[in-house]
Amino acid sequence: MALLLRMRDFGTTFGTRERGAELREALLARASGEPILVIDFDEVTNVSYSFADEFVGKLAAEPGDRFELDLRNMRESVERTVETARQRRTGALAC
Repeated sequence: MALLLRMRDFGTTFGTRERGAELREALLARASGEPILVIDFDEVTNVSYSFADEFVGKLAAEPGDRFELDLRNMRESVERTVETARQRRTGALAC
């Protein structure tokens, strides 16, 4: 089973570390026991590095046996920002 989070339900632009922390904590509260967290970025036009680091970067840095992250439907600019944050937190390149 997987938990799906549609980012468009929360907006189309994300710019603050505080908002990233808020969404990360809300997702983790709902994700208890789910092996896969699907984050769908469809319709998201912009994310700041601060948001991406706080939201995706910290999720990616969670212990590997806790859950798998599945990031979907990112625009090229959003993907670059999110991947940079994830890579800096984990030290790993995306496959």
